[in-house]
Amino acid sequence: MSSPKRLNPLEKINPILEKYGLILESDQHLPSVVSAIVGKPIHSSWWGHPQGNTIYQTLGILSQDPDILLTKLLSRKTTFIHRRLWPGFLTLATSHEPWQLDHLSPEAKRLLDAIQQRGKLSTNDHSKDSGVKIGVLGKAARELESRLLVYGQGFHSESGSHAKRLKTWDQWAKDTKYEWKKIDPATAKQSFENIALKLKERYSVRPKLPWDKSSTPKTRKKAVCRKS
Repeated sequence: MSSPKRLNPLEKINPILEKYGLILESDQHLPSVVSAIVGKPIHSSWWGHPQGNTIYQTLGILSQDPDILLTKLLSRKTTFIHRRLWPGFLTLATSHEPWQLDHLSPEAKRLLDAIQQRGKLSTNDHSKDSGVKIGVLGKAARELESRLLVYGQGFHSESGSHAKRLKTWDQWAKDTKYEWKKIDPATAKQSFENIALKLKERYSVRPKLPWDKSSTPKTRKKAVCRKS
């Protein structure tokens, strides 16, 4: 008897992208690249999984796909977004609404200003230029990404440390030669909320969206000790 034909990992992922327009990298409840390949969610790092190499290769293929945008969207996790959702996504990402700008940490504000002035930068080079520690910049970068304020791409610098390339969305569109027009922000927001509801109907879990009130953390202020 011939052995059963093994599916190409993308054959498991594409139907999810076609249905929802997006897919998470990894999640314990919602559809993700990892669970699509393994056949079920895994509760630890996929690096040590027997199919870890397949997962790594598939993530690499998706990240290089010209029709896929990789960013932090659902529940502040890495999300692959299909091109058909880009106009709505970019409309919201460039809206600079209160959910994006309120309660930003000082470090994130300074980093955002630098990115907006230059269009793009890498955290390792900016650390050398500004004197800010790479770890501080990494934390600020994650804050900006979680609010969709910038596009981020991780890489390993020449020294071997983990760093990020950060761009404004206008710069990202220019670099990818993607032309788009803004749509009505309310319509854009509703389209993603509809997707979140569809996911909840199917998986009993609604992913958090960046503009949900509970998904934007407030920067804690240091307590000031006053003398009596």
